[in-house]
Amino acid sequence: MNGEAVRLDTGKHGQGAGRAWLDLDRARVYSAAVLFLFILLMATWAWHSHGFTDSHVSRPGADFAVFWSASYLALSEGPVHAYDVARHLEVMATYGPLGIDSTMVLPWLYPPTFLLVVLPLATLPLAFSYLLFVAGGAYAYLRVIGGLVRASSMLRRGFWLPVLASPAVLACCILGQNSLLTASLVGAAVCLLNRRPVLAGVLIGLLAIKPQLALLIPVALIAGRHMRTLASAAATVAIFVAVSVAVCGWETIPAFLHSVAWARAHLVEGSPAGWLGMPSVLAAAQLAGLNPAAAYAVQALAALAAAASVVYVWSRTREAPLRTAVLAAAALLATPYVRHYELTWMGIAVAGLIGDGLRHGLSGREQALFVVAWLLPAFESVNPVLRMPQIGPVVSALLVIVAVRRTMSRTAPAAVPAPAGT
Repeated sequence: MNGEAVRLDTGKHGQGAGRAWLDLDRARVYSAAVLFLFILLMATWAWHSHGFTDSHVSRPGADFAVFWSASYLALSEGPVHAYDVARHLEVMATYGPLGIDSTMVLPWLYPPTFLLVVLPLATLPLAFSYLLFVAGGAYAYLRVIGGLVRASSMLRRGFWLPVLASPAVLACCILGQNSLLTASLVGAAVCLLNRRPVLAGVLIGLLAIKPQLALLIPVALIAGRHMRTLASAAATVAIFVAVSVAVCGWETIPAFLHSVAWARAHLVEGSPAGWLGMPSVLAAAQLAGLNPAAAYAVQALAALAAAASVVYVWSRTREAPLRTAVLAAAALLATPYVRHYELTWMGIAVAGLIGDGLRHGLSGREQALFVVAWLLPAFESVNPVLRMPQIGPVVSALLVIVAVRRTMSRTAPAAVPAPAGT
């Protein structure tokens, strides 16, 4: 790295070492402050809702209640009824955490593969099931990020604080979303790619629960010549889909396609207020005033650029941190539909770049970008009120550029020394 680069501090400084503007000690302090504010918020929320028992006040786990309600309907009335919006809203109103005066509509929009995964959830009470789901996702996410930064000792010294206090993780915990799980799957798969390629393919295949985030994974595997993993992933998807259809019934396929059409009409294209909290290229283009056709064209160009970046990095390095970083950040650019809680994938990208930076150094500009990426989910969650321009795709693109530049710096041919006397 050049003279501007500094190493991310992983503990005590050696004698004479300069102190970086953002080291692990400062990151722990700032993260502890955020975590304290979060705990204070939850305590205030609990007090205001009389221990989360007041039916007039919404409670944590709104998105998880969608999963639990789908399980409840599937077990009691049949899996296809999970896609019945009217029945789903009735179950949500009876058991869910939304206040009785809430007008929010939260239908089940997931494929039968995820319905198969959530099927057992309603065998437990909603609150207990929610806590187990969130705790399992947070544990997996923390383990994967620890593997990416290759810092097991840092975990014992408080590295978990910046991870668990990140706004993306906190948003997932409050909502009970599955983004901790999907981000963990892609991160773990890349880390296992060279050692256990078949298992890596199985983990990738499980991303069929949210296929819009896995668009670039086949591109990456082909560019990296990981054909065993690609075959394993394809077989896993085929088996996963077949089992889900066998268990849930073929009727769930057209029901899911109908829900996709509803989501496109009401969330992706017809919700200007929703675009403010949707860090996708399509949302940013529509907020800028482009019509749907032009916005989709811009989205397609961004997806092609993201795919080209993935091909470049995956074909030139086998280092898992850089591969994970470019793949996770590029996935956010390639998909037209992404929510603020899915920026856990951006957290995986940042972890990969930090893991690479611990070996090769980090510049001040890169550290500043990581702080912006860490804070981005908080911005996206309040932007429907602030009504600021959509900056999410810009941050994703910058992370992709950092991964590409780092790869280029290591694969560029060495300069040939000039002959003596020249």
